[in-house]
Amino acid sequence: MAEPAEKPIGRRAFIGLVVAGLVTLFVGKDTIGRISGGGDWPAGVSAFRINTVGPGAAFVESSWRLVVDGLVSKPLELTFAEVKALPRSRFTRDFYCVEGWGVKDVEWTGVTAGELMRTAGLDPRATHLVFYSSDGIYTDSLTTEEALRPDTLLAYELLGEPLPEKMGRPLRLVLPGSYAYKNVKWVVRVEAIAAGPEGYKGYWEQRGYPADASI
Repeated sequence: MAEPAEKPIGRRAFIGLVVAGLVTLFVGKDTIGRISGGGDWPAGVSAFRINTVGPGAAFVESSWRLVVDGLVSKPLELTFAEVKALPRSRFTRDFYCVEGWGVKDVEWTGVTAGELMRTAGLDPRATHLVFYSSDGIYTDSLTTEEALRPDTLLAYELLGEPLPEKMGRPLRLVLPGSYAYKNVKWVVRVEAIAAGPEGYKGYWEQRGYPADASI
C-alpha cells in the first residue's frame, strides 16, 4: 500500500529517478534485507519499513466482509472464512519499495486474484480491477492482465502466519514484479470496471506516480 515513513529520499524526487531509469542506483545489494522465519517471524517484519496513508479499520472476523462487484456476473460478499476456503496459493517473491529498499524471499499465502475473478465471473468488458482499503482513503488498480497473472495474490498470511495488522491484516494485495505502492493493504472491496483511455488513478497516481509500477 503506502510506502515507508523512513524515506531515504523524497517520494517525488525518487519517482523522477524511476521514470528516468536510474532506480538501480538505489536498489542494490546494500538496501535489500531478508525477512526471518520460524518462531520469531514477527520480528522479521522489521525488515519492512512500514508506512500508511491512514490506519485500516480494526479487523473483527465476525463482521468483516470482502465485497467483489462491478463488472462481474456473480457479485460476492465473502466472510473471511469463505475467502480462506477458496483454493490457496503460496509464493515466495522479492518485495521492492519505490523508495529504494527491498526484502528478499518473502513468503505470501492467500487466494489469487484470478481465482477470485473466476468465482465472481469477470465480465470480458472489464479492463481494470480496483482495490479498496478499509482506511477509506487508499485505492489502486491493476489492469485485468496484471490481476490475472498466476502469482497476483490477495494474501492473508506472511511466512505461514496471519498477516500482522500493520502489514494489512486480514487481506492485502501482492503484485510481484511491481513496486509496493500497488500492494493495497486492508482490502475490503474489489471492483471490476471498464476504464476510459486514461485508466484508473489510484491514491499515488493522483499524486504523480505512474500507473505502471513494473520494476
